[in-house]
Amino acid sequence: MKKIVALLALFVAISFLGNATANVSGMIVCIDAGHGGSDSGAVGACGLLEKDVNLDVAMRLKNRLERSGARVVMTRDGDYYVSLEERCAIANNAGADIFISIHCNSYSSPDANGIETYWYTYGSSNSEILASEIQYSLVSALGLRDRGVKQSGFYVLKNTAMPAALAELAFISNPNECDMLSDPGARDACAEAIFRAVLNYAG
Repeated sequence: MKKIVALLALFVAISFLGNATANVSGMIVCIDAGHGGSDSGAVGACGLLEKDVNLDVAMRLKNRLERSGARVVMTRDGDYYVSLEERCAIANNAGADIFISIHCNSYSSPDANGIETYWYTYGSSNSEILASEIQYSLVSALGLRDRGVKQSGFYVLKNTAMPAALAELAFISNPNECDMLSDPGARDACAEAIFRAVLNYAG
């Protein structure tokens, strides 16, 4: 695990330097940390709560985007409950250019593994582009199974007015992937990967 985290940290450093000149200045990005408060989301095989991983990655992503000149709107910035309707209203009222929802996957079988990213079939055509950038970047950063870019009618994708994507970082129900997500270095790599995807999307 230490070797994996070290490699992730190296990816973070290299990819940040490679995208340092990309410009997202003036872009309004709404980051949605899934679940929160009384809604813990999935409980990991290692005891990790999905809501905590989502928020940590979201805040790390926020910091990167703001340092690059973007305006960031959060659907939540702490451990409290926000309804799906409220999340969409926050993004729509802010006039966000893109919406990114951050989640961890879970399944009844502990063998389920990998990364997948969703977009809404009847949403903006740019949603698929955004989702594809996020999926490619996360898979490249974490080295996990590529489960692909998929279409879904998730409420937050269906009811936001801008290009929107929902990232499932890894399976928190998988013991190995839960252990990975529990490490701050891996969560930082997730944030860097999504940040890199936004830069590529914007560029």
